[in-house]
Amino acid sequence: MIHKVSHYVSMKKVILATLLFGGMCLLNSCLPDRDPITPPDAAFVTIYHGSPDAPSLDIYAETNRINNNPLSYSNSFPYSRFFIGERLLRFTPHNAANTVLETDHTFEKDKVYSIFLVDKMATIEAIKVEDSWSEPTSEKAKIRLAHLSPDTGVIKVKLGQEEEIFFDSENNFKEITAFQDLPKGKFSVSIWNEDESEEILFVNEIEIKGNRVYTLIIRGFTNEENGNNPLSVQLLTNYISF
Repeated sequence: MIHKVSHYVSMKKVILATLLFGGMCLLNSCLPDRDPITPPDAAFVTIYHGSPDAPSLDIYAETNRINNNPLSYSNSFPYSRFFIGERLLRFTPHNAANTVLETDHTFEKDKVYSIFLVDKMATIEAIKVEDSWSEPTSEKAKIRLAHLSPDTGVIKVKLGQEEEIFFDSENNFKEITAFQDLPKGKFSVSIWNEDESEEILFVNEIEIKGNRVYTLIIRGFTNEENGNNPLSVQLLTNYISF
């Protein structure tokens, strides 16, 4: 039996993770290395593009574009420093003037967040979750599930040879679970419908390494008539403990 754990990671570790993922300074300007002034209070935010029929996007915090390269489907804008308080985020097609989505988010000092862009383009929205986990070990990782497939409905997920459902008893579209322990190793991933009468997707192997925090993302369309990005599984690394 694998038990769920969810606590706050130390901000020292989060800052290391931010550097690892190439975090940028989003506080209008970055302080030079030689400047002794203490940086302003900040939160740490990553943004994941999970809308399977939406174009590649430019991201604006208020009026400032914050990504150098367009954010394409199934990719992430890495953990980066954001001013605390209420922030306006705006998403536009790459090099276009029209707005796909405009949304307000409140960020608190030293907290860590993931923002998931979800649903079809016509009804796209941004889901913000606070990222909290206890420190992974050399033998165990932390993992959560993000159900981002717009047309798949309620799912159940099994890992490896386990007969029991691994995450919650069932997972709804737009649900992001808490982080929980998973021993390192190689696992198959089996996605079932709500009553377990049909296996929707089977992935032969994912590799889980120790000292890491992961998000297992269920993305894309079950019905190919809805778009060109089919249902698939993605293992995203949020953090590595050195």
